[in-house]
Amino acid sequence: MNRNALMRTIIGAIMILLGILIIFVRSFTFNLWLLFIWIPGIFMEYRAFTGRDKNLFVPAGILLTVAVILTFNVIFPGFIMRGGWALFIAAPAVGLFQSYFAGVEKDNGVLVAASFLSAISMLFLLIALAPKVLGIFIGISLLAVGGLVVYKNLRSVKR
Repeated sequence: MNRNALMRTIIGAIMILLGILIIFVRSFTFNLWLLFIWIPGIFMEYRAFTGRDKNLFVPAGILLTVAVILTFNVIFPGFIMRGGWALFIAAPAVGLFQSYFAGVEKDNGVLVAASFLSAISMLFLLIALAPKVLGIFIGISLLAVGGLVVYKNLRSVKR
């Protein structure tokens, strides 16, 4: 079986699977729009990784990151409103990192931009999650410092 016949077989199987899902899984139809983000992103990633067009890494990384965020929002309703919105800033960073690491010539400007976007995204994510994460962090810090104080106190008493 040549490559074209294999691709047509895979596409046909995917179409059959989608048809079955649309007919028998009612909630699948409401989220069918996600496929219009996933499919072009995967196609662009495939073309970029096979070396046909290295310029597709940035848009493919953006599309796939957005697809993941939106899929999380469908699985966990309210994900974006509870802090997941900060990950949208990381979408171009993912594409830029892919472009940097796949490129023959390493452009440090691309790495700096991707790092800056990632840092901003993580900062906003931590700020959005601060009430929960900060409480856990403070609790762990208190446990560690308290344990250290007790350990040093017990160690000095034994002498």
